[in-house]
Amino acid sequence: MPGKILGLDISEASITAVQVTSGLKTYRVTACARVGIDENNDLTSAMKSLSERMDINSDVCISSIPGEYVLFRNLRMPFKDEKKIRQTLPFEIESMVPLPVDDLIIDFNIADRTDQTDILVVSVNKSYISEFLEQLQACGIDPDVLDVRCIPVVVSLLKQEGIPGDGLFLNIEKKITMVIYLNKSIALIRVFTCDGDAFVRYIAGLTNGDDTGINEEIELCFNSFCQQIRNTIHAFEQETQKKVNPEKIFFSGPGALYSKTGDLLSRFFEIPADPVDLGMSKRVLFDESISETWNPALMNGALALALRDGKQGRGFNLRKDEFEITTHYAALKKDLKKVAVFLLVVMVCLIADLGVDYYYLKKRYVSLNNKITQVFKEALPDVRKIVDPVQQMRVKINEIRDSAISLPGINQKNKVVDLLEDISQRVPKSISVHVNRMVIDPDSVSIGGNTDTFNTVDSIKNGLESSPLFNSVTISSANLDRAGKHVRFEIKMQRSR
Repeated sequence: MPGKILGLDISEASITAVQVTSGLKTYRVTACARVGIDENNDLTSAMKSLSERMDINSDVCISSIPGEYVLFRNLRMPFKDEKKIRQTLPFEIESMVPLPVDDLIIDFNIADRTDQTDILVVSVNKSYISEFLEQLQACGIDPDVLDVRCIPVVVSLLKQEGIPGDGLFLNIEKKITMVIYLNKSIALIRVFTCDGDAFVRYIAGLTNGDDTGINEEIELCFNSFCQQIRNTIHAFEQETQKKVNPEKIFFSGPGALYSKTGDLLSRFFEIPADPVDLGMSKRVLFDESISETWNPALMNGALALALRDGKQGRGFNLRKDEFEITTHYAALKKDLKKVAVFLLVVMVCLIADLGVDYYYLKKRYVSLNNKITQVFKEALPDVRKIVDPVQQMRVKINEIRDSAISLPGINQKNKVVDLLEDISQRVPKSISVHVNRMVIDPDSVSIGGNTDTFNTVDSIKNGLESSPLFNSVTISSANLDRAGKHVRFEIKMQRSR
């Protein structure tokens, strides 16, 4: 698991960076910053300004490409195997793109698997990716993943609790990105250019905290791009024969800074609209120094990139084919050394743990063996030679059992122990009785003793009469003793055959 992860969200007008450190189940935001890009689109100068505001050195860097440079297409395939889809895809989109497929980097996400497979395809000109990477690498940044702007925000949003199954996401700035998701899978992506210079200037002013209230021109601009969105959804429904009914609108970007944005979107689409704040996730923590700098509307994209898991179906990666990142030998060698040291430490700990376990097990074994020998000596003091106390005790118990069976009227199915147990269970536990004599012969059993009252003698007799081991139970005698405090009794029981 990488230590520091840098999310680098690059748009036409700005660069936003968020750095996190990964833990077991959480991510801690340690730095964030946002800088503008000048009219000449000088990415190098902007990256230099960014590095002055925060330390951008990280173990992993994940960046994004602005959506206006990406071609989005929706396709339906007759098979579900992703390997077959990847092999067939260039031929399927060849007639749908304005460039030769050999000049494009292509990736896809599966939107729906039913009888056929609906996929969302993205493609970017290789020359653009080459130029984009060269500018970043000149600044010391070599991203491990290149995703499409705003898609990681939607992916992170869909992981949160309470998100409806169908929804609409809007990133509102100079270029407006729309993402439709159905059954919590991204189904449609489009990028719109907003008409109206006043709106563009107003959006730019919002990044400086200028919220002067709604005016008619701004409202007309909102209505314009909302109508474009509605028309696009309608065309998508006609093409795919799917009904799109978003349950909620989520919005981010500089346009989310405007306090009336949610009201305008809700008014036009007639569904709830809420701003996105990925920093509210339970798995995201912030350093105290970050709280004043953090701005969710402007930094959601960079944070989502830093949290990106990179699984297929969970975003795109345009860093592939000839642009696929390779691990340098030096870095690999360094990592192998770290792994070797880690494994050595683990092995030493395991050996030490096994040694400690063996020591305590042996100590416990000796202690238990001494206790067994002590019990054997107490039980059989006449035995002088002790070799295997457990086996010797087992032999002695068998001898005692065999000698008990040899008594008159006793056999394997009718033992003295069983007879005594039956008598004990049938004498009520609540009475006070002291047995001082018992005679067992093949035909009968006699019990003599003392108790408190004559009624108690009757209770003993009644309890024994229910036993299947005796045919009859009689009280031979019951008399008060000389002191007149106890009753001496004798009960005779005729044994069953």
